[in-house]
Amino acid sequence: MRPETLHRAYASGRHGCLPAAMAAMAVLFPENGFATQMHQGSEGIITHQAGHLFFLFSMVVLIFTVTGKGLVREKGWRLIQVSALFFALWNMDALAVHFLDNQIYAVSLELISFTDVRVITNENSSFLAYVYYFLKLDHILCVPAMFFLYRGLSCLLADEQKASEKEETG
Repeated sequence: MRPETLHRAYASGRHGCLPAAMAAMAVLFPENGFATQMHQGSEGIITHQAGHLFFLFSMVVLIFTVTGKGLVREKGWRLIQVSALFFALWNMDALAVHFLDNQIYAVSLELISFTDVRVITNENSSFLAYVYYFLKLDHILCVPAMFFLYRGLSCLLADEQKASEKEETG
């Protein structure tokens, strides 16, 4: 089938049943997603931790670059800088959690039921259990980081579109 014929077929909706059927199958007959990556062996967690360190370093460099180049005058870059701060904090959080549960094995999780998990520490330290639990709430840092990144990029795009329109009319 030639590309233009294929495009016309999809545009006319004649092949719209296949994606709908695939989506229905995924919803009605789900399989395991295997979305969680376990770090078996030392090389897996060491490589993963190195990735967090590199990401952390990159975000710190970005924070200082935005400030050093005077980009903080623009709202979009300020929001991206806030995003980088949240990403840096998230990476520090992830490094600590991985260190506690995958490197020194100070903490482990026991699944009690579908909604309940028990945090088990080596020394039965309730303080460490609470610290670990708080650190596992990393989405509190990651979600705002992604939001600020999105808003910053949106602001930069809007500024660029305004400049482009002004250039065309002026």
